[in-house]
Amino acid sequence: MPPTPEANGSGVGGDGGADGVMHAPLELAPENVFAHTVLYNERCTKGWTNVYDRPVEYTVEMYHGLLDVENSVLATRYMPEGGMRRRFLVVDKTVHELYGDAIARYFAHHKVQIKVVVLPGEEENKHLDAVMQVLDALCEFGLHRREPILAIGGGVVLDITGFVASMYRRGVPYIRVPTTLLGIVDASVGVKTGVDYKSPRDGTPLKNRVGAFYAPIAAFLDKRFIATQDTRNVINGLGEIMKLALVRSPELFGLIEKHGARLVKERFQSDDGVADRVIEISIQTMLEELGPNLWEFKLERCVDYGHSFSKIIEFESAPPLMHGEAVNVDGFFCVVLSLMRGWISEPLCLRILAVMRQLGLPVFDASMTLPNLARACSDALEHRHGQLRMPLVRNAIGEYGFVNELSEDELERAIAWIRTHL
Repeated sequence: MPPTPEANGSGVGGDGGADGVMHAPLELAPENVFAHTVLYNERCTKGWTNVYDRPVEYTVEMYHGLLDVENSVLATRYMPEGGMRRRFLVVDKTVHELYGDAIARYFAHHKVQIKVVVLPGEEENKHLDAVMQVLDALCEFGLHRREPILAIGGGVVLDITGFVASMYRRGVPYIRVPTTLLGIVDASVGVKTGVDYKSPRDGTPLKNRVGAFYAPIAAFLDKRFIATQDTRNVINGLGEIMKLALVRSPELFGLIEKHGARLVKERFQSDDGVADRVIEISIQTMLEELGPNLWEFKLERCVDYGHSFSKIIEFESAPPLMHGEAVNVDGFFCVVLSLMRGWISEPLCLRILAVMRQLGLPVFDASMTLPNLARACSDALEHRHGQLRMPLVRNAIGEYGFVNELSEDELERAIAWIRTHL
């Protein structure tokens, strides 16, 4: 589990901790357990503080041909020594239809017995029933404590599997194998897991409301999976890439501005190095942002760009927007908010709009009404501990700032500007 903010650099010791209580180290555990020498108040009779910084380490590796039988990575990496040659797999339904035979042949070649649980990978299936389905299968399988679960699919399946791994026997290892562009550049990189929930008040979907910070032991990536995605799903992945480009990387923006339409057409299968570079920058940028702040103690996060309004948009849009599409609608709305505040010029705003349209990314949706935008701001305030902390592009592509207040007038003017220019 993540350390608490107090345990993370709180200076617990004889001089006192972040809670204001004096501490003294115990002789047999001087680095971890501290007795309270001055108690919190007169009602407290005795106290201890236990400090344990659990190391977090996971590897993210890019491959060509994960299912090639010559590549033993999926069959052998992190296989417990002396254990049974078997794997427990959670596989996206579409992936199973496309690659099920290849997966079976691969593990058979390596003489590894497999148990496969197939889950639908759409957002509407990201709920606790899916978690229970995998938990039931794990109990029947009898997974050992050091055996990793192998998750193969898009972000929904990866999130469900990671959440299950965090709970089964209070935590077992798992490996991510993302099979979508969105999963490769987003879900595979961090430590968030979880599922959606329904509001007990009115049944409103609450995105990722139940979950845990729980790192995989590894994420193995292979862009060959993108070759079997349809055009809309490839463009959907570009929504998250665009987010990173706008707030962190002029190089990434330049690459998708110049080559993005071709990359979509070629399903990122070109061998000229451009597709690999786009994926590499996206992954490394995410790791640079997440690595020092895995548990999100710091709530000002530039990678939250495009994620202030999109949670509401994704559920309210009709027909439904996919996650990356909703992120881009949110992201362009934030570009216009930057324009309204004088943080960027109109030519830059129009340049960004042109690139998004060239890629086929949606930039507006009918669900972007004032009530929905206000509801999204309220949800962001709750999620970000009472402040909006909304990242916006500032000055230039690759630079950003944060705002903590938005007026209804700003929101209305942004909506009107977009309607005028579409």
